[in-house]
Amino acid sequence: MGRDKATLPFRSKPLIAHVHGIVKEVLSEVFIVSKHHAAIEGVDSPILKDIIPLEGSLVGVASALLYAATDYVFVFGGDMPFLRKEAIIHMINQVHGEDLVIPRTEAGYEPLHAVYRRSCLPHMLRAIDHSRIKITGLLPYLSVKVIEAPLLFLNNGVSIFTNINTEEDLALAERLISERVDKGDERV
Repeated sequence: MGRDKATLPFRSKPLIAHVHGIVKEVLSEVFIVSKHHAAIEGVDSPILKDIIPLEGSLVGVASALLYAATDYVFVFGGDMPFLRKEAIIHMINQVHGEDLVIPRTEAGYEPLHAVYRRSCLPHMLRAIDHSRIKITGLLPYLSVKVIEAPLLFLNNGVSIFTNINTEEDLALAERLISERVDKGDERV
């Protein structure tokens, strides 16, 4: 996008504040990992810095696991405006001791809507140390439960994993959500 996606104006607030609002309805403890922000308007959860100054979501996930007070952390992309509470609850209910509970769609794995166990950390830190920062590259080293639930992963026909990468994506998401809100759909 050429600019920070987290603070893009979305429905009169920063995009991440919209995502944060959905997540806070389900999870009691929420924090944000960011290398760019100390505070974000509309976000009342702590914002913590990445553990190392490298680009990539693996660094953010490893940071979240280090900061968390719990054994498991549910990780979300901050640019996913179509999240659904039902899908979050379903994913949490699928955790039974695995290192990772991750959705898979026709497009592949969705590592930024997954539940990670602290036991992933040694593998993540080793991968980061070797500049292998693709999360899915860790799968052979972890006990993984793959969740395939195509209907649950849709929000009125739009994938909950849809993220905002362009101005066009942002405009389309705004329009789709506005249409749903106008129709009284509470799942947005």
